[in-house]
Amino acid sequence: MIRAFFKNLNSKEMIHNMVPKNYWQIARRLSTSQLQKTYDDNTAINELDLFNINIGKRGHSFFLGYYSKEGLELVFEKYGVYELFKQKGFSDIQLYINTDDPFIHKLHVYNKERKPENMLVEVVLKREQLKIDMPFKTELNNKIFNALAIEWMGMQNPEAKFIAKRPKLPGQKYPGLGLASKAVELLMIAAWRLNLAGLINNPEYFHNAYLYSRIFYYLSPEAQARIKAIERDLKKYPLDVISWSLEWGAIRDLNENKTLEWPVSRQIIPLNKELKQLFDSYSYKRAVKTEMKKFKFELDYQKYINIKNTKEKE
Repeated sequence: MIRAFFKNLNSKEMIHNMVPKNYWQIARRLSTSQLQKTYDDNTAINELDLFNINIGKRGHSFFLGYYSKEGLELVFEKYGVYELFKQKGFSDIQLYINTDDPFIHKLHVYNKERKPENMLVEVVLKREQLKIDMPFKTELNNKIFNALAIEWMGMQNPEAKFIAKRPKLPGQKYPGLGLASKAVELLMIAAWRLNLAGLINNPEYFHNAYLYSRIFYYLSPEAQARIKAIERDLKKYPLDVISWSLEWGAIRDLNENKTLEWPVSRQIIPLNKELKQLFDSYSYKRAVKTEMKKFKFELDYQKYINIKNTKEKE
């Protein structure tokens, strides 16, 4: 787990420890000019602009105000993304970026033609100002940090089939690609290049939130406590059963005596010293532990089975 490597509090050294060593070696070799190279080399950003990058104010077509399309293709090549796609049977990868909205940028990856049924990856990103608001005393409360936010990230293999070992999960049309960890690592490197303090995620479904929680912290101690309490109380059930049970209203909060509706909350990977210290602090951990006592969950397995059987007959 990436958290196991969160030991060094120096911002630059933290990034070294949070991504594979060879990724960092590649990152150091890739220059700004290479990542901003276009067919018209006159469009590259001056090195002095790197300290003032703001995708909400830049009018050119660079992704996140930094990467040219050719630069992203170079990233895919150097970090072995093209090779991973090739191993999965996709050898004609096409990248498309959309920067029409100055505040929200989109990256789509297709196999062969640009058709919905050929889409492999969709990533929607924006730069976001994060204001710290913890329910305990900290010098960081009300302080604002700039972060890279994942508004949406979907990865799918349209040529694969769901199997018993990897069943369909809520929100899925096709099985995943198994590249989420690599994507997050590359986004951490991108956030570092943009001098941002963290990577924010907004997982829509429980299974996404659970998987990401291995490397992300919830900004809210209450939200962190909720997912840890679900893991504690429902540990005998597989991930797909819990995720579908949440979708179908088959999990109850016994302390509140009501059906649990999954709330979407923001998670973060802290990328600087101050934020890392905050989420690693005794105060944050104590707040999470206190909130966990307020939750007690129970899964109605028979209700889950009944709804599952009904859905399968439809």
